[in-house]
Amino acid sequence: MQGVPPGGSDGPTLRPLGVGDIVDRVFGIYRQRPLMFITIAAIPYLLLVLVIAALTASFAGGAIVALAPLLTGDVTPETLQVERYVPVLGTLVAFALLVMVAAIAVSLVQSASLIVAMAARYMGRETTVGAALGAGIARSLDLFVMGILAFLTFTGMWTALIVAMVVLPQWWTVILAVGGGLVATVFLTASWMVSPAIVILEQAGPVAALRRAWALSTGGRWRILGLILLLSVLQVVLSSLLSFVLLASFATDQVVQLILQQAVNLIATIAWAPVYWGTFAVLYYDLRVRREAYDLQLAAEALPRTP
Repeated sequence: MQGVPPGGSDGPTLRPLGVGDIVDRVFGIYRQRPLMFITIAAIPYLLLVLVIAALTASFAGGAIVALAPLLTGDVTPETLQVERYVPVLGTLVAFALLVMVAAIAVSLVQSASLIVAMAARYMGRETTVGAALGAGIARSLDLFVMGILAFLTFTGMWTALIVAMVVLPQWWTVILAVGGGLVATVFLTASWMVSPAIVILEQAGPVAALRRAWALSTGGRWRILGLILLLSVLQVVLSSLLSFVLLASFATDQVVQLILQQAVNLIATIAWAPVYWGTFAVLYYDLRVRREAYDLQLAAEALPRTP
């Protein structure tokens, strides 16, 4: 499946977009269905909270209670016996690992679902929260495998550079290794930025998605880096503004400020997720227009066929 076809007359007029145009398109689509996008972004977080609560109630709660004397400073010869805390620490490590796995799963489903929803709306097709989440769940495993492959690539590259610095401990080796590693990291990031959209929208496998993302990004990596920079700046500005307005207006006590700050961070993360992940979808179509004349392909497909 090569992309998502437009759903009639509501489909966009595809054309090459600038960096600002891509973000503007994303915000425009977001404004059309804000409740749908926020719900898609929020449901996985709600499930994560429920999972953490269930894990805490099932076995982590007892471990936390057992560590309470150390946490509260109630130090006695009995509380200082290390051996009594070994099983407790093992339980907490297992709890942390399970929470990490749940958080990764939630992130994958959320990102995939938002890409599906943004792509559908961008191409003029209606979608629902359930349909987007269902498609996101279906593609989350391939998305996870692709992320592992990319992580191993970055890890292997930096491991080789560190080994080179250890074997040749010269100042110029360190400069070349660190500089080359940073350049390669930025280059690979730009080359693979649309790979999540390819996994989801083209139902491509992890390796095929990385290869296709590399091909689509050829000639457009500076634009992609500019888009990453613009998204980073906008996220910092919007989060800082939201935090300033809420905390300056309502918070005077330090405890209240801390609680509000955490709530603001969660709200900002949920509200920003559709913009961040939706940008992958719009960028994917923009690269296809530039590299494959996808707009002309769709126009040709829309022409009436003669018998």
